[in-house]
Amino acid sequence: MRCRALLTLLLFACSSTPPARPDRDEDPGAPCAPDTGLASPLPMCTEAFPCTRLAAELPQVPITSPSDPLACDDPRWSMQRTWISDETPRYACLYRPASSHSELRPLIVWFHPGGEGGDVAETETHLLDKAIASQLILALPQGRNLHFPTNAPRDGRHHDFYFRDLRAPSDNPDIASADRLIDDIVAEGGVDPSRIYVMGWSNGAFFGQLYAIARHATPTPGGSRVAAAAVFAGADPFDDIERDPFTGVLWEGEPRCKLTTTPASTVPILVVYRTCDLAVPCGSSDLACFGAEPGFVTSTWVTSASARGLPGLVGQLIGGVERGAGLDVDQSRCTEVPVCSTAPCTVSPTSAACLCLVNHLRWPDGDYPNGSGEDREPAMLEFLLLHPLQ
Repeated sequence: MRCRALLTLLLFACSSTPPARPDRDEDPGAPCAPDTGLASPLPMCTEAFPCTRLAAELPQVPITSPSDPLACDDPRWSMQRTWISDETPRYACLYRPASSHSELRPLIVWFHPGGEGGDVAETETHLLDKAIASQLILALPQGRNLHFPTNAPRDGRHHDFYFRDLRAPSDNPDIASADRLIDDIVAEGGVDPSRIYVMGWSNGAFFGQLYAIARHATPTPGGSRVAAAAVFAGADPFDDIERDPFTGVLWEGEPRCKLTTTPASTVPILVVYRTCDLAVPCGSSDLACFGAEPGFVTSTWVTSASARGLPGLVGQLIGGVERGAGLDVDQSRCTEVPVCSTAPCTVSPTSAACLCLVNHLRWPDGDYPNGSGEDREPAMLEFLLLHPLQ
């Protein structure tokens, strides 16, 4: 399944038909608020308000359900968890070492990229292998089916980082659901409360940072706190939005809903990113070529974080496929993209767009369908384990 999303993104056009108007009681009226960004949660896909601006890797059929179960196909998962949060069924795959009830273990919650959902962890990462080898508790929660307010069509399974209600309890259904998942796992015993961590990729990286900032000092309703986060291919979760998720209207030249002030936190966060990235640009060159949603430039986020009240956030730049033998190896600067070619991969597999999109769609575990790189999962996990709650 690796790179299937790349092929669909570069080979097929997506529907740009605006979605039907939601029921009036789902429309918040004024879309933005100074303390939460979006004034209410992103709307879910429903029969009354189907999602039609679909992520390209998904079947191009309107989504009418707010959530979908995870498969959890790997028999090594301990269980598939199901619970109700905000009247919506929620799902997660859970691995718990057999000895975890008698010995306290770290808990890692991994948030998936937008689109297909949490099952990509089985095919695109080796985190379950490492959780088993290191006796870690690993949970993979499934996002909801959401109308996503990006310029490009991205409706599908996501975690909502645009409604930034960081309180406990939170009115953001995805924050509340993550709280519930962690509290339930902790209540069952075997979790070291000083070593609760989050990870994420793309949409999950944005949400993972948001959640770590929300729950480092302020505990969940059950009293749990996040010690640290390590994410890949993410940037600023507090910036503007380009599209009204309730009407489908693009705010041409007038993005909105940026937080007035970035929430301050001392939570340690490691942001791993590649030297060019079509979806979440590394720097000014790939941004100039491909554009991006507001706040989606990783180097800008990393270099500004300390001044914005996040002294524990650090970046780790690694090579993309355009760096050849430097793939996944530490780098000092983003790639200067010489030609802004957007030719499909079937026509030009080495086009800038193809290479930079491959960089976004490859979780950095070093195991790829047409070659190998350096496995960065051990360093991401080491960063977490070196930062327990103090």
